[in-house]
Amino acid sequence: MAEQTTVIGINFGATYSAIACINKVPLGLLSGERVGQTRLMTVTELLRLLRLRHPNPDGDRQIASVIAFSGVEEYTGNQAQAQIVRNPNHTVAAFRNLIGKSFSETEILTGSAAPVIEKNGLPAYEIPLDDEKTVTFSVKEITSKYLRHIRCSAEAFLGNPITGAVLSIPSYFTDHQRDEFRAAATDAGIPVLQFIHESAAAALAYHVGQQGNMHEPRDQTVVIADLGGHSFDVTVLNVRSGMFNILATAHDTQLGGVTFDELLVAHFASEFKKKTKIDVTENKKALAKLRASAEITKRTLTNQNQAPCSVESLADGLDFHGTINRLRFEILASKVFSRCLDVIQEVLTKADLDPNEIDEVLLVGGSSRIPKLSTKLRDIFKSESTRIRLDIEPDEAVAYGCAIQASLIQGFDPEDIAASIHPVITLTPHTAKPIGVIDAKGDFVVIVPRDTPLPVRRASEFGNVAEGQKQVYLALWEGEHEVVRETLSKPADADEGYEPETVVHLKTKAHTLLAELVLDGLADGLKAGRSKIEVVVTVDAEERVTVVMREKKFGGKVVKVEVGGK
Repeated sequence: MAEQTTVIGINFGATYSAIACINKVPLGLLSGERVGQTRLMTVTELLRLLRLRHPNPDGDRQIASVIAFSGVEEYTGNQAQAQIVRNPNHTVAAFRNLIGKSFSETEILTGSAAPVIEKNGLPAYEIPLDDEKTVTFSVKEITSKYLRHIRCSAEAFLGNPITGAVLSIPSYFTDHQRDEFRAAATDAGIPVLQFIHESAAAALAYHVGQQGNMHEPRDQTVVIADLGGHSFDVTVLNVRSGMFNILATAHDTQLGGVTFDELLVAHFASEFKKKTKIDVTENKKALAKLRASAEITKRTLTNQNQAPCSVESLADGLDFHGTINRLRFEILASKVFSRCLDVIQEVLTKADLDPNEIDEVLLVGGSSRIPKLSTKLRDIFKSESTRIRLDIEPDEAVAYGCAIQASLIQGFDPEDIAASIHPVITLTPHTAKPIGVIDAKGDFVVIVPRDTPLPVRRASEFGNVAEGQKQVYLALWEGEHEVVRETLSKPADADEGYEPETVVHLKTKAHTLLAELVLDGLADGLKAGRSKIEVVVTVDAEERVTVVMREKKFGGKVVKVEVGGK
């Protein structure tokens, strides 16, 4: 009998983490049917079951990236999160991005609890166990403790040891950070199959969700906007023949969900001061309480037009009760939204892409649920052909992608997988401009899209235009994109104050002639559209273009032209 494998995907976030798995499980666990039948379990089903089995104390799909100590006891996840207010000096949070960094590189993030100290030039945490004794943990040790909890939670549910895991990492992690992260995971008993960038994992999750399976790739150019707890990471990638190619990245480590929380904290602190004359901006415990409540308020505003913020005994024994509506919140956050758009513009500039060339914008990270963000994105992506997608839970997308990747590579030889842990960066040649033909209507038909990795071979079919046509002329062009703005006609029933609506879309037009071909000898008496003319375009790694035209249906002639490359 083959040895059973159990692989998982782990999204280890700076604020929250998630576990996912695509695995065969007894149907009885899902629907009460006969145990012994099996089927593939989706990530959503797994996470629901994890909640029912209480892998973390409050049963949420997300596990807070927090660990707390009380004497010899350790608390991890959402149970530990509550200790940020009660016992901040015993609680470690916001530690992920510190792994692999020196103390001089350490950037203390908002929401961290126990103070960061220096030990041998590295950041560390000094935790008091009792009135007399303290213990010091390195960031690597804290990370290992946390990941061990992740592993144990998954094993407790699945009932089997974890035999492999794919873990997500930020695109800006250095090689040293990746090495330290792998060492921490290994110490936690996690067999690391591979690391995958968060953006690539999210794209994989959306791509598989869109296709319904893993075997029908659709070519497109995509922006992944990941608004996490402590950073905003934007990636542009294209999908060509099932390959994911990163074109450009940009990130702002001072921008994230916590940025919105702090706006609410400042707003409610001001409200409390107006009511009580008490300033809590220097009161660490009061601010921790207010932050915990403000995060709930922010989440509520994603679905409601108004949300409360209530804190018992905020300061000097006085409670605080306030409300804020969505419009007021959006006004407070207007500059934050502008900063988000700036990062997106930066990555588009790096990739040398017009917004209208983007097929989809994939939203990832909990704060990407904020409705105003999608609205503001339309200030950049004005074309209706650009989809802004939030159809996969943004908190789960990265973990889902990691689980898919784990399921895909679990059968590989250990040596091959080990070699992939340190990714090799290669320069892949690609087409700089689209290649295509002009059809009978005068429209440019793209056969090989821009940014397609080389070598590539693509084919398209056309029909004869006229009845009795004996030959076909074809011109192969290199195209270019242009932005077209079209003013819609005024509707007949429009009001007097009607303002003309302008629609923006991207049009590809012929620019540079590459080759001309004439195919003659078509069968006699063919009606229009009866012939099947196949055009095959091949571009090799040296950018040499070969175009072949042949009549498929009636066994006509074949013509071939080669265009020199580099």
